[in-house]
This record gives sequence, C-alpha cells and structure tokens, in this order.
Amino acid sequence: MTPTEIQQNLFRQVKDRLPKHVSMPEEIASLLGISADSAYRRIRGEKPMDLGELALVCSTYKLSLDALVAQSSGQYIFNGRFVGAPDHAFGTWLAGMNAQLEQLAAAPNPVFVFRAEDIPTFHYFQFPELAQFKLFFWRRTILDMPDFQQRRFALADAEPDLLALTQKTHRTYMRLPTTEIWNADSLNAFLRQLGFYRDAGIFQTESDAQAIYDALLRLIDHLQAEAEAGVKFLVGEPATTGSGRFALYVNEVMQGDNMIYAEAGGARMVFLNHSAINYVATMDPVFCEYARMSMDTIMRRSNLISGTGERERARFFRALREEVDRRRR
Repeated sequence: MTPTEIQQNLFRQVKDRLPKHVSMPEEIASLLGISADSAYRRIRGEKPMDLGELALVCSTYKLSLDALVAQSSGQYIFNGRFVGAPDHAFGTWLAGMNAQLEQLAAAPNPVFVFRAEDIPTFHYFQFPELAQFKLFFWRRTILDMPDFQQRRFALADAEPDLLALTQKTHRTYMRLPTTEIWNADSLNAFLRQLGFYRDAGIFQTESDAQAIYDALLRLIDHLQAEAEAGVKFLVGEPATTGSGRFALYVNEVMQGDNMIYAEAGGARMVFLNHSAINYVATMDPVFCEYARMSMDTIMRRSNLISGTGERERARFFRALREEVDRRRR
C-alpha cells in the first residue's frame, strides 16, 4: 500500500466515524486549520499530510496510525490486557466487561454477533450459583491465583461484590440485541469443569456440586424460553418484559472458537478469545470485514432455532438436558 493509499484509507475510516449529516471536508478543514479546498486535496490523496496532521486526525478520531501502516504489509494490530496482571485486577476486568457492553448497548442500532465455543458467560451470570462457580474456576484453575490453590468450592463462600458485578453485566447484556452461534458441544466445556472438580474433590460437599447441576438445568430451561420468544428477559419474568433481541443459531458440525463481531456508532470491532479467559480486540477494517463475512457464511450454514424452528429448538435443548443428567450421575 502506497503512502497515498494509506492516506485515502485513513479518511475512509474517518468518514465511517462521522454522522451522515456532517461534511468531512469541513470537519477536517476546521480540525487542521486549513481551507476546505486544502482539506479536499488531502482527502483525495493529492496533497501529502505531514506527521503532525496525521497524528492529530488519528488522535481525534481514535484511529491507529500503526494499524494503517500495518495493512500495507498484511499485518493487523490488536490490543488487549491480561486478566490478573498487576495493572488489571480480576475485579477491574469484570467491571470493564460491563463497561464495554454498556457502550455497545447505548449506541444506535448496535450489532453484536457471538460465535461461541461454549454458551456465552453472560448467560451464566444470571444464576448466582453458576456465576460463583465461574468466578472460582477462573481464579483457581485458569489464573492459578495462590490464594485459591488450597481452597475448595462452597456456595456458602459467596462474594457479594463480585456477584453484584456479574448480575449487572448480565442485565447490560440482556439489553443488547445479539446474535449467537452455538454448536453441538456448547455445554461440554462447562460440564467437563464440573466433572473435574467433583473427581478432584474440589467441591466442599456433593450437595454443592448438585446445586450447580440444578442451576444449569434452570439456565437451559430459561435459554429455551428466550430462544422461543426471540428476546432476552429475566428468569421468572414474562418475555414481554425483555428488551434485547435474541437470535440463536446452531451449527452441529462447526468446531468453533469464541469470536465476537460488533458494530457501534459507525465503528466496527472484533474480539478474539485466547488463554481461556483473555480477549484481544481490533478495529482493523480489513480484518473486521473478513470476520463479518465469516459470520455470515456460518449463519447461512446453521439452523436458526429462535423464534421459528420449534422442532429443532426442542431437540437441541432436550439433548443439553440429557447430557447434564448423564454427567451428574
């Protein structure tokens, strides 16, 4: 990619971030303190921009100059932080998860597509028992936190502040219209975690383990009700109280990964899961477009079981219940 093409690409991304009624040449002219004609020539790539102008435009519209340059060599810039690092504590990560969803939910006409290897964690958060197990499992087994290595899981050891964060995050996710793509193994990872903890004696009591299985069955019942209604709503309340559209696809042959494609306020982004609990994100337009097309392809080859597809929906959720009953014996 030539310097001219990089500059033109920069302004294409600026245009994507501006409201439709705003004139980009006038915006750039005002920002750089130049005439509208000079702004036009920079936008078309006829007039090279100096480093100061590039930095000002990138800073104002939250664009990455590194990412623009990287596109010319087939590279993509991602950013992210490691959960549990000294500058990114576990509680901070949970709060940040909700803050990111809040930004998406508040945007006009947001798009959120989740290709999920496991049932998305946000659904588990509605049930305190499942949320508590997730919080414990992440810190003991994934993050290897020393304070958890000699502890056993007990529902009596609830952490109200962290559970409140998970409830808040779920309520935010509930407002966000989402499309989710699951596969035939969407529950297996969580069931393997439960089975390992039982076999290793990490549950304080067998009754604690059985309470998790019971909560999991309640979650499955509620997810089926949400899929039938095509909307997310709180357990125990009627579907008419729901706000976020819920489109659920099932692909029974795809061995997927956890990837999220999102659009908000004209910006596009992709989140990729790594190291079990961490995510990295990119706003690279080429990568985002490829991810969007990939999601569209998978959805065309999947069964929509929300709203319609009653027979397939009943079969899918029945299989989940049967697997839970088989594993808990």
